[in-house]
Amino acid sequence: MMRRISDGFLNDLTEETGILRGLKERVRSDDTLMLALRNDSIDIYYRGGRILHLARRNGSCSYIAGFDSNYAKPGAPYSIPKVPPTIETSDHCKEWLNAIPVLKEIMNFYLTEQSAKFEREFQQLVAWENNRSKLAAPTEYFITDIEYDTDVKSDDGAVKKARLDMLGLKWLSKDRQNSSSCAPVFIEMKYGTDAFVGKAGIADHIADLNNILSNERTRSSLNQIIAYQFNQLDRLGLVRFNRAKKHSGVVLTDKPEVVFLLSNVNPRSSELSNILKQIQEPTSYKLRFFVANFAGYGMHEACMMDLDTFSDWVGRLTNSKGAD
Repeated sequence: MMRRISDGFLNDLTEETGILRGLKERVRSDDTLMLALRNDSIDIYYRGGRILHLARRNGSCSYIAGFDSNYAKPGAPYSIPKVPPTIETSDHCKEWLNAIPVLKEIMNFYLTEQSAKFEREFQQLVAWENNRSKLAAPTEYFITDIEYDTDVKSDDGAVKKARLDMLGLKWLSKDRQNSSSCAPVFIEMKYGTDAFVGKAGIADHIADLNNILSNERTRSSLNQIIAYQFNQLDRLGLVRFNRAKKHSGVVLTDKPEVVFLLSNVNPRSSELSNILKQIQEPTSYKLRFFVANFAGYGMHEACMMDLDTFSDWVGRLTNSKGAD
């Protein structure tokens, strides 16, 4: 699955007469919304949850639109507005745009009171800060997708589903004249020390990534997906970067990079230090750990530590503070 949209879909979002142009402009002007490309469909995210799913009907200029009714829990301050189940005209699109403030309030109630999912919410913040914020242009990492599911074959031959938190690319500031010098990036976000262990902990993610990225065919497919996504997001005006005058799209050629973004870690806990001691340096990709430049999620190569450097740094931090 290529996780991109067709030319017709793209035109409906970008052209002056496109029936979805208003939606694209709304996302561009609203920092709380994120547009993610799917298989000839798009998801609009708010606080890490999907506020709108839009799928193009085959061979037509109409779109099936939907909001997840599971967000409308009893006691919510609003009920789901009446909106058209399909978008076939600009007026249909406007009805959905007018409903977004109410849909946000419904999701606010659900996410805050009943099912707070901080990790997904902060994933969206990372994507916004590196793709679209006023400080995004000089950053060196760009997010093209979140919550990417793929099949993984384990050592015993069994196949399971694995989820990659964020897909993207690294494009160094000094190389902006060369759009074929980008590296694919896979970012795993862990929110809080409790997220380091268990079924979706650091060790399990590394094992899955070893299996995914050791397969040359899989790597090639992921490179293609990321490049397509970046180029389409660029056409939609949803990535901001210092571009060369002759920029015509990115090509991924460098070795993959896996970045662990560990947010709100208890510096007194020895949990992370113990886990890092058990990790072996991978051969099929570069393993990096993001350390914020003062504060914030703007990602640069200078903010990345390799395994040995990060392990030493965490060890010194833990020893100096004492463990909880």
